[in-house]
Amino acid sequence: MQNTALHIEDSVQQAFTLRGNSINHMIDAATPLLGMTQRLIDMTNLDNAENVYQQVVNDILAIETILQSKDYEPGAIISFRYVLCTFIDEIAMQHPWNNQNTWGTHSLLVRFHNESWGGERVYLLLERLMSEPKKYKDLLEFIYLCFCLGFRGRYKVSVGRIEEFNKIFRRLHDMLIAMQTKTGNIVLSKGEVLKNQYNLKKKISIKTLSMCLIAGLAAIYLIYTLKLNSQTQEIINQLDLLLH
Repeated sequence: MQNTALHIEDSVQQAFTLRGNSINHMIDAATPLLGMTQRLIDMTNLDNAENVYQQVVNDILAIETILQSKDYEPGAIISFRYVLCTFIDEIAMQHPWNNQNTWGTHSLLVRFHNESWGGERVYLLLERLMSEPKKYKDLLEFIYLCFCLGFRGRYKVSVGRIEEFNKIFRRLHDMLIAMQTKTGNIVLSKGEVLKNQYNLKKKISIKTLSMCLIAGLAAIYLIYTLKLNSQTQEIINQLDLLLH
């Protein structure tokens, strides 16, 4: 287990060599730490948890610098950090080794936000962000990815409220899909310019046009869903390759 623990620490230290190619800079920058969380889930013993904790703190500070260089507003970066800290703490706190080091007495959320538990506030934050989805699209996608990776916050200890979480999850999913669909339509409208575009031999019926539109929207929906699922799996695969 000692070797495994050291392997985890080495992986965290190499974090920024695992950066992805996502157009979402928040997800791209957080990919190494998100992948690390998936490894910590199975770690019932972590002898060097103190070192891992400090490395995670350093990486979060480095991520902030990266996001600042991408011109995200300060409020968005703070919100991003809040969710990330809460997610990592949620995983650490479910293991007994957190009581033997700084993590148990001085969590990431305490370290960066002077709060002991953010499971409730993340959802309050999410509601505010969803009121301006276009402005906070990257942050909403990041939260969605955290949900996909297992983050539950206040619903982690509320087994009877699973359906309530599922409703929030589906609502966020549908909102992201809707934004992607609108963007997709704009991109498609800038595609190949047809020659003789007014020289039509046959008129296109409204029914045919509607069917084509529905098919197009369905395709965009499928592509975006696959993209989100693929991005989640890619994060896990990258860490598996490094840690094994």
